[in-house]
Amino acid sequence: MRRMRVAAAVVLLSCGLLALAITSASSPAPASAAPSPPSATSGSPSSVGESSATVNGTVNPNGQSTTYYFRYGTTTSYGLQTTPAGAGPGTGMVAVHAALDGLSPNTTYHYQLVATSSAGTTNGADETLTTTSTTASQAVVLGHEGFVSPGWVVGAELGCFHGTTTCTGQLTMSHDGTVIAQRNYSLPPDSGGFQNMELNSAGQEALGSNGVFNLIPVTVTATQTGGQTVSWVIHLARWVWH
Repeated sequence: MRRMRVAAAVVLLSCGLLALAITSASSPAPASAAPSPPSATSGSPSSVGESSATVNGTVNPNGQSTTYYFRYGTTTSYGLQTTPAGAGPGTGMVAVHAALDGLSPNTTYHYQLVATSSAGTTNGADETLTTTSTTASQAVVLGHEGFVSPGWVVGAELGCFHGTTTCTGQLTMSHDGTVIAQRNYSLPPDSGGFQNMELNSAGQEALGSNGVFNLIPVTVTATQTGGQTVSWVIHLARWVWH
């Protein structure tokens, strides 16, 4: 009887192990979840000028090595993109940005942040920015004095203000209707200084009549590209040289 009980116990134990093995085989361990693609959020622009701007956004790599770039253009078809840059493999939000250059003034541009990893690609929302308009600068007289230095060089003070463009054109100096010096000029916006011109033979001859109480008057005319003309009179004072 005892042997029969032991045999029965062995049979029951064997059946239990067999049932456990069958259950384990039919219920495999759950697989690990697939990695999530990065998130991409297009942000507001900054430093918007006539021909450039900075676009911003945030990227969450979600644990995968991630790169990002911005698409941009005058329509939602974009057509241009910035150089890809890295956002790292972290799991938190990363602030990203890119500089846009070569833009046209007073123009609306669309842009979109794009983030890519081995888990996939995510496009941020479309955003827009509008570049500032161009304001033509004006040539401005800065001084009414002219000193003739050795070498028959005379300087006239001219500035470029009240706008955002470069002032370019021609300076002409005349005495009694005769041109005695001239040169081209180019001044960046919000700048100015002496524009030196060498007197021609007529100017050198006219300067010979100069005296302490008889400084010869000359008319300086700045003709700016585009049509603006500014004229003023200066009296030439000659440095004393031997």
